[in-house]
Amino acid sequence: MNCIQKAKRHLRKNGMSYRGHFLFAAKHGVRCILAGILLIVHSIFPCIFRRVGSRLVNRLAKDFKEHRKN
Repeated sequence: MNCIQKAKRHLRKNGMSYRGHFLFAAKHGVRCILAGILLIVHSIFPCIFRRVGSRLVNRLAKDFKEHRKN
């Protein structure tokens, strides 16, 4: 099975169009990058961005759980 066939199977399995999948994945990717930057800042200054990591994990878990229900 080639990459295109695997991608199409993944999209069908998740009930998403390419555009919908792109937007969902890109949004969460950008959130993870931003959270990573804030966590690095937090590692230097522990008094700020204290809840960034746990909030990100909770938000991602919620978004993926809601997506699976649809």
